[in-house]
Amino acid sequence: MKGLIVAITCGLYAVEAEGVIYKTKPRGIFRNQGVKPVVGDIVEFNPDEMVIETIYPRSSALKRPVIANISQIILVFSLKEPEFSYLLAFKYLTYANMHNIKAKLVVTKIDKEHDEAMLKEIKDVFSSVNVETYFISNKTKEGLEEVKALFKDEVSCIMGQTGVGKSSLINAIDSNFERAIGEYSMALGRGKHQTKEVILLPYQGGYIADTPGFSSLELNLYKEDLAAFYPGFTTLYNKCYFADCLHLSENRCLVKEKVQCGEISNLAYECYKKLSEEAIFKKERYSK
Repeated sequence: MKGLIVAITCGLYAVEAEGVIYKTKPRGIFRNQGVKPVVGDIVEFNPDEMVIETIYPRSSALKRPVIANISQIILVFSLKEPEFSYLLAFKYLTYANMHNIKAKLVVTKIDKEHDEAMLKEIKDVFSSVNVETYFISNKTKEGLEEVKALFKDEVSCIMGQTGVGKSSLINAIDSNFERAIGEYSMALGRGKHQTKEVILLPYQGGYIADTPGFSSLELNLYKEDLAAFYPGFTTLYNKCYFADCLHLSENRCLVKEKVQCGEISNLAYECYKKLSEEAIFKKERYSK
């Protein structure tokens, strides 16, 4: 029988097939092959023995969070508590591009400080690199209907820092989900973990993946890879004069031209330079 892994708890794999949840385990052959089924995997399982026998090829896969076959990433950031971080947002967006998964940005908690100038700046910065941005208050429900429409017929992975309101957003979308909500610690300056596992929740012809939050994300990218995967640069990378252009000191760089003429936000470019400083070269480069 064919099914979808929607959760993993205490070594048991919850597989949904034809509206029924089966508690299964993978055959030992997977362990011998160094393969492990993950949430989002489409599998073939034996309903009599309750064992997973086959894992179908994945259309996408992430290592953090560990999940497969998602069609989009919804990045959730808060305006306040914790403070919105452009640098972290661009890290997440780069991470999505690395895995060839489309990503959209949702900014929560706009009821805490409805600063129109700040909201416009955020919208303009990400619009300049072709990233759709949405603003929402889980408390007042402002912007909720527009955000709910993003999930229809998609397998969406919600990602973001701890405490930004991911579980609150999921509950606002459908109160039947009843996801546990964490608190934001003013003393620690970060949220408290509530979601401990990756779980797929059925919604509007697709699924919403709730995932554990984290406060940092290491890309482990080379400078050359960052130049190719950074938001807004992916379609320009091969159009610069130099094939291995890093968009920094090179002449005839199309990215820098777009920044200079205002098509790409200078703030976005400054975040790129900072991330590039943290990365290492894939191969040694010689100055001529």
